[in-house]
Formats: sequence, structure tokens, C-alpha cells
Amino acid sequence: MKFKFWIFNTSHFILLFSISHASNSRSSSLYSEDDPLWELDSSNFNGVIFGKNNAWIVEFYNNWCGHCIRYAPTWKQFAREIRTWKKVIDVAVVNCNDAQNINLCRYYEVDSFPTIKLFWHHTAANDTGEILEGKRDILSLENRIVDYLETNWHRGVPKEWPNIQPFDKLNEAEIFDELHEARQSMMVFAEHPYNYVGRKVILDLSSQANFVVRRILTDNQLIMKSLKIEVSNETIPLLMRLNPNYHHVTLFKFSQDINDTYIRDQIYHHLVGVERTKTKTDDDHSEGKSKDSMTTSEAVYRIDLENAVYNSLNKEIAVTKMIEGEKLVALKSYLAVLKNYFPGNKPVMGYLSNLHNWAANETTTISGERFAQALKEIQNEDEYIPSMRNWVGCKGSEPKFRGYPCSLWTLFHTLTVQADKKSDQIQEGPKGKDVLFIIRDYIKYFFTCEECSKNFQNMAENIEAEVKNSQDAVLWLWEAHNKANHRLSGDVTEDPKHPKIQFPSKQICSKCRIRDKHEEIVWDKAVVLQFLKKIYDEQNILSIDHRKTAGSFVDQSEQGNNSAM
Repeated sequence: MKFKFWIFNTSHFILLFSISHASNSRSSSLYSEDDPLWELDSSNFNGVIFGKNNAWIVEFYNNWCGHCIRYAPTWKQFAREIRTWKKVIDVAVVNCNDAQNINLCRYYEVDSFPTIKLFWHHTAANDTGEILEGKRDILSLENRIVDYLETNWHRGVPKEWPNIQPFDKLNEAEIFDELHEARQSMMVFAEHPYNYVGRKVILDLSSQANFVVRRILTDNQLIMKSLKIEVSNETIPLLMRLNPNYHHVTLFKFSQDINDTYIRDQIYHHLVGVERTKTKTDDDHSEGKSKDSMTTSEAVYRIDLENAVYNSLNKEIAVTKMIEGEKLVALKSYLAVLKNYFPGNKPVMGYLSNLHNWAANETTTISGERFAQALKEIQNEDEYIPSMRNWVGCKGSEPKFRGYPCSLWTLFHTLTVQADKKSDQIQEGPKGKDVLFIIRDYIKYFFTCEECSKNFQNMAENIEAEVKNSQDAVLWLWEAHNKANHRLSGDVTEDPKHPKIQFPSKQICSKCRIRDKHEEIVWDKAVVLQFLKKIYDEQNILSIDHRKTAGSFVDQSEQGNNSAM
């Protein structure tokens, strides 16, 4: 019986790591025209962001990053939740995996994904924005925006903005003076000082020119007494209308335990007559999870490995703002590993050698911009790394699946196997198990999926104690990959046509498993090691026009296992 060879069936790196091949087209975007946000790139970023009356909140993402893919539905819904705030703050995204955006993302110091930045109104070219730290759920994002507006209010705001500041405690006449000047009714929202909902209601209604809403805090006893507002858990927050004749009508009373979203929805629907926002499911991942259609991929392909290196150099390292200190050491070590162990042809190996030699002469600091320039300068017609091509073994059923993360796993497995095989032949540079430690450092300093990087670092916390030699390194990475597969099986970032299994499967290495019952697998690691050495061996790396039949490879692999035993 013949089976297709499967190259470590996950398309993810450690957490959420799915994915899309590197593409310069908008087709690889995680967002669409239906989403109420701006998709920006290097050609329109300055024109859209700079000099505008509104502030901006911008997500810099990478379309292959699993964390970004999982976060995209939240960001879309967040954009819907605050779409009526556009007069004050608008929402945008930038795909840093688009080649045209690399310089843009480097300038704005984006070195992990997703990165969220806030820009004040009338921002200028020298303003790189303020990074939004902390939780990224919708409520936290809304609260953080309100805090950002409050903190920067003293810098001045456009006259078109609503006033989110509360009435002055010491000036009882302020509210009546403003009411008199407006010559129209005004709504006031009474709430406790620690609440956010009043400011959100004001922002919700900021797009409605016929509504003026101001805040009163419960500790403003003068105005609370003048308006005869009683404070209790059943009467606050409260919305009332003040007429020019100072007559006031209570529109809503809410108890303190009602959530903010409900309060905002009720007020907006009552006053405007339409729903504030429509909640809809962005991607129905429950459909069609076929576990039968494509459970395998074909063998290790040279194109996938070269794509991994190209993406790593051009779209991760080159995006880094500054490379210095430990990061520079990690870069030089990584380039040494590629020079010594990448199974490339003559043009590629000449290019990697030149790149390594160039970096070795840089003693203190390399900017990402200078690195990107060097990538072009050292390339010639005889020594080069091919530009991105279509994936072969790492091709996903959709552009957002597999791709670069799959190829990076493949590259790292290949490097650890090559280091085990060739270390004795290397005169200078890292050898054996050190290659795995350098891979760890690459993930720490350059891998742009932030949460994925943290996850890998957590797994590698005791790696130097666990890995004693080059064979341990091969097996450690294999086990780490299987742990990622187990965690991500059934995840939204999983390619439904390439489901995550524990590798290798029974079909392609029946002797790798000693026992496999009730989801508990006992591995014969000696057999697994021989299997990994064979499939990631340089001799078994295929060009696209020289495909082995899956069956012939499995048969050879099983014969190798028998001889090993």
C-alpha cells in the first residue's frame, strides 16, 4: 500500500502559528472591504494618518502569524463597536508581510505581531505613536482609548470633538451657562467617577450632530443636588435631557450591575433609531472540517526551504529597527548556521556565505534598513537567494494556511539534522546541539509572532539542561513540534485539509510507535531519530520537478527502520 509522505503536518509554530504564504497582494489580507476599518500601506499611510482631525488606533500585523489570525475577528468586532467614534478616533490595519510595507513597519518600530499603536490627532511624520500595552479584548481596548483621550486632552482637541470631560465640581453655573449658549436641549449622563460608560456614550453619539451629551459625576454634589439626582445602585448611571428652560426629563435609569454594552445599545437605539452595531460572526470555522481529504503533504522541497530563508531574512530580520548587543550575536550565529548547514545549491550557498562574512565584520550595530540594503548589495547573477515562489509541500488549502510557518519548522528540522550529520566536517562556527540553541535565539529576537515567540521560549526554558548532544537536539525539536500540533489540533488556525496529528503517523512509520491507545502514544525514539535523519537528509530534498512517489519513500524509510533495529 502506498502513502504520501507527510512533512511534519503542522502549519503552525508554537501558539497560533498558521499560515499564509508571503504574498505582496491584498488577497492575503486578514481583513476585507466589509470591515469598518482602513487597510493602509506605504503608499497611503502618511496621507491617511497625518494631519487629520481624528486620532488613530492602528494594528500592525503579519498575515501568516497565527496569533494575528486568531485576533483578527476580535479586531474586526472592535472596529464595529467603535465605528461611531470616527470623528474622534478611527481604526486602521497595516500588513507588515507585504513587501512594500517593510520599511514602514521598521520606521514605526514594529518588531512583533500584532502591535497596536495609538496616534494623536494631527500627528506628524516624526511621531511613531504610542504602543497600546496590556489586555487586547474589546472592553479593554475601549477603556484604553478613553484613558488615552483623557491623558492627552490637555494638548488640545479639535472643536468638532465632543467634550468627554465632566462638569466642574466648583462651578454650579457651568452646566446652565452651556445650556443657555447651546439654545437647544442637552443630555447629561450621571455616573460614578470610576465608570467608563458615560464617555463611551458620548463617543457613540459623536457622529450625531443634533445631540449634545455631557457628564456629571456623582461626587459633584452641587449639580447633583440642583438636578435632584439621587445616588443609589438602582438609579446610577442615569441619562436625562435638560431643556433650555431648565426643565429636565429622565430618559434612562440603569442599575450599577448592568454591563456597559447593554447601556450603550439601549441609549443609541432609543435616540438614533438604529442598532449601534451589528454583531456578526466573521468566519464560520465549524463548517467542513474534513479530516479525510488531505491528511498528508509530500516530501521536503527545496523551494519551501529557500522561501523560509528568504522570508526570514527579508521580512523578519530586515524589519528590525536596530540589531545590537545580544540580538547582533544571535544574528551572526544564525547566519553562521545557514552558511554551514543549509542544504542549498551553489548560488544560494555563495550568497549565504557572503552575507555571513558581511555581518561578521559589523562590530556594534546594524540597522534593519542597512541589513535590507546588504541583502540586495551582495546578490549577483552567480550568488543569490531566489525571491518568493509558490509553496509546494507547505502549500495550504487557502492562502492563510501553512506557508511560512510550515516552512520555518521544516527549515529548523533540516538544520538540526544537518548539524548532527556534518558538524565534524565544519572547521569554524556552531556545531551539534548549539544549532538548536541558536534556533531558540532566532525565535527570541527575530520571530515576529510575539505570542508564538514567548511560547517557544517557555518550552525552551530548560533546553540547555535537556539537550546534551546533537541527536538530543533533533529529538527535542521533534517533540516540541508535536506538542504544538497537539495544542493546535482543532484550532481556527488549523488547515482543515491538513489536520494536525502526532508525527510520524502509523502509516509512514509503523515502527515509530511502541503503543498507541486512548490517545496515549509511546514512541520508540531510536526509530524516530533514524526516521527524522532520513526524511530531512539533504539527499531526500526534492526539486519541484523531481518528485518521489510517496510510496517509494515510505518503503525506503521502513527498510531503514528495520535495519536500525
